[in-house]
Amino acid sequence: MKPLIVLTILALAACTNPTANANIGLGAGGVSVTPSVSGNVGGLGVTVRG
Repeated sequence: MKPLIVLTILALAACTNPTANANIGLGAGGVSVTPSVSGNVGGLGVTVRG
């Protein structure tokens, strides 16, 4: 788990305009949360969703 956290921090450091989001949904099964991180790397938009 720690290597994943370190890689995520390094990736965010390379991004311009980093943004963290949480998509929250409410349905019959309860509440769901889908985190995502987005930014620009080398002029390209990149999004990672969990």
